[in-house]
Amino acid sequence: MDVPADTALRREFGPLTRKIAALWFVDVRFPLDGEQELRELHEKGFVVHVMRTTAWINYLYLTWALIRRGLPPVRAVVNLRPWFSRPWRNTAQRGEFDVRFTYARRQGGSGLIFLRRTVFAAPHGKIIKEDPFPALVAMARKSERTVFLVPELFVWEKWNTRIKPVLADYVFGSPEAPGFLHTLVAFWRNRRRAQFRVGEPINLKAFIEENPLDSDEKIARKVRGALNHHLARETRAVFGPPFKPRDRVIEETLRDRSLRRTIDEVAAESHRAQALVEHDARKNLDSIVSRLYPPMVALTSPVLDAVFNRIYDGIEVDEVGLSRALKAASQTPLVFCPSHKSHVDYLVLSWVLWKRGNSVPLVAAGANLSFFPLGPYLRRVGAFFLRRSFKGDKLYTASFKAYIRKLVRDGAHQEFFLEGSRSRTGKLLQPKFGILSWEVEAVLEGARDDLTFVPVSIDYEKVVESSSYSSELTGGDKKPENIRGLLQTPRVLASNYGRIHLTFGEPMSLALFLQGRGIRPGNPVDEEQRKAAVRALGHRLMYGISRVSTVTPHALLSAALLAQRGGGVRAECLSERVRLLRQIAGSEGSPLSVSLTNSPSDPTVMGSVQDAMRTFSSDGLVMTSEDASGLLFSPVYDRRWQLSFHKNTLMNLVAARSLVASALLVSSGATPYADVKARALWLSRLFKMEFIYRVGTSFDTLFSETVGKLVSLGLILNAGALLSVAPERHGRPELEFLADLIQDFLESYLLAALALGQLAKGQPVEKKAFVKLALDIGRAELSAGHLEAPESLSRPTLENAVGFLIDQRYLTERGREVTLSPAAEDGARRTALTEDIRAFLPQRRGTNPPSPL
Repeated sequence: MDVPADTALRREFGPLTRKIAALWFVDVRFPLDGEQELRELHEKGFVVHVMRTTAWINYLYLTWALIRRGLPPVRAVVNLRPWFSRPWRNTAQRGEFDVRFTYARRQGGSGLIFLRRTVFAAPHGKIIKEDPFPALVAMARKSERTVFLVPELFVWEKWNTRIKPVLADYVFGSPEAPGFLHTLVAFWRNRRRAQFRVGEPINLKAFIEENPLDSDEKIARKVRGALNHHLARETRAVFGPPFKPRDRVIEETLRDRSLRRTIDEVAAESHRAQALVEHDARKNLDSIVSRLYPPMVALTSPVLDAVFNRIYDGIEVDEVGLSRALKAASQTPLVFCPSHKSHVDYLVLSWVLWKRGNSVPLVAAGANLSFFPLGPYLRRVGAFFLRRSFKGDKLYTASFKAYIRKLVRDGAHQEFFLEGSRSRTGKLLQPKFGILSWEVEAVLEGARDDLTFVPVSIDYEKVVESSSYSSELTGGDKKPENIRGLLQTPRVLASNYGRIHLTFGEPMSLALFLQGRGIRPGNPVDEEQRKAAVRALGHRLMYGISRVSTVTPHALLSAALLAQRGGGVRAECLSERVRLLRQIAGSEGSPLSVSLTNSPSDPTVMGSVQDAMRTFSSDGLVMTSEDASGLLFSPVYDRRWQLSFHKNTLMNLVAARSLVASALLVSSGATPYADVKARALWLSRLFKMEFIYRVGTSFDTLFSETVGKLVSLGLILNAGALLSVAPERHGRPELEFLADLIQDFLESYLLAALALGQLAKGQPVEKKAFVKLALDIGRAELSAGHLEAPESLSRPTLENAVGFLIDQRYLTERGREVTLSPAAEDGARRTALTEDIRAFLPQRRGTNPPSPL
């Protein structure tokens, strides 16, 4: 008969210990998958928990945690000093090892082994001579039930052991080998961010069978070594590499062979002394290297608690995804690759990891953020800086690459933004390959066998920089970060920005990814093969981010509002559109904001969608009116850019459906399947730089799947050779809604195509000037009523359109300038492009199909 947890705790612990446990232990994070794994192991055999270093708090917590979860308590312990509490008296702690463990088995309990005990004046600990493992091996040989040795880590420190111990380590013990006073103080201070980790168990019977010729003593030594290895990996997964002073990091980086070769080459090319060039390399590294200091992170944590709690309604963390990523960290160092929409991104992931007892990753940040006093602070909490552009600076490039190799070799967890810069549109940007390429090179060159990349999506209901983004989108200059912007923080603290959503994609092993492309670290790889692998990895990671981007009420509502051209949207229509988008998100397995759970889609009914509408109204983004037919919601014309930021966060979710819907609606009536497919293919190539498509899947497969999804939604009919709009009442309106979601992108690309006609033959123009020309044309077109979406005047989208025109050889690129290509000097080709784009706009649907595409 199972004993209730409260009753079992009262039997095992006295009132004082129960009080301490209630105050200190409840906040410790115990993994759900670890609990389930321990339960399954107990059903199969006898479990022995194994920890690295003696600490009475570890024993007390483990005993409490096991009983609280209904798991067998510790009934035999090795290498723990005498203790006065009741759990100790219920535990066999002296005598022969086989007697202790036999007692534990008969009591239906488990065992606990500390691999080493701390002693005074030995900060790195001392290996205990008495060894219980031969007895356990003998027990496993005799018993029908196996023995499971489970390496476990109880983390309540801020950092790992120092390379060089300090005086306090000799007096109180080090983080790796804490003394009693160290244990008491450190756990009390850090208990709210403590965590318990369960490592990979060792099946002792299977281990014996794999080594049939070895003696018990030899098997015991191998097992002990394996356990030490497991626990070392778990420790490094949490803390990263041991702390090193900045000067030591720079000196070790300067010994990098590739950097030394570059120093020699630059010295020879510039006819300068090698010492002077090395001095320049040292200066480069001094401007790059992080100066992570965990106490500074600890000091910052309560400040961030207060700030985040003040300006946000909470942070929704994908705990399952985070646990999956952290579990992978025990195998290889992690490289987090988050989406990038706000400067807050630099802090969110580090803050979440720190609050959960993990060290913060080293974060790549732009040198524009290194100004005083922000720069020195960011370095102390883990940032390292790189210039936005250093093309042609051979020494700086080599210095930065050497530092990346150093981080990879040391096993430091890292974080960098694959998009390179913040997305001003809310939409995921195409990947930049600089740092990613150097991470891959480091592994290929043998700095480490493997890295694990983790796609991360950071989504906001409102970004702090939204007002400045609107100005930049419409052609305003980007304002450099400086102390003045920092002093505007009080204005930020007086606002509310809703929730932050932090979600994690599937971790990706770099070694396995490269093997899938026929590449193995250490083997020769040609330049084209390496570049192709980096590009494929970058797109795979961006697709991983898109898959876990959170769908928020603000995104759903803004998409439903902006797809309406001319006038407002009725509440009933908004509700149907939000419902459709939620249905699509559900079918794709996209994460939905927790606030949407059991919340109605109707903006007039209490729930998260109504809350989002209230936020838009209070921020002056939406106007509400009422007539005899009910409520009417209208986006404020000159604030549509801010609404489009939210809409664009879900565009990758709906892009494929929007392209197929547009391709079908361009003609009236039933349309040949092949024609719709050709038009969708043309649109997908047009927007190649806008949307993230599934990697490694052919267009034919994607198109066929998307048609099937639209059929399942009841929006189109597939008669094999013909596709047509479904006859149901909701068919055409919802199909048109999906098609209208890309109207602003179509209009942006139309403006770029129109700007081609303003270029003089053979006359070069800067790309920025070309984009400005397109924006000027757009303003005129809007005034004349030829465009319907003012958010189409988007500088980032027009810059992507320029990339398309270069790729399709309408423009020829020379550095920062472009000219009309010879093929585009023919006005007919340019006109055909503009007409092909116009054919997909709502006002031309069904009237004039595009030319053969």
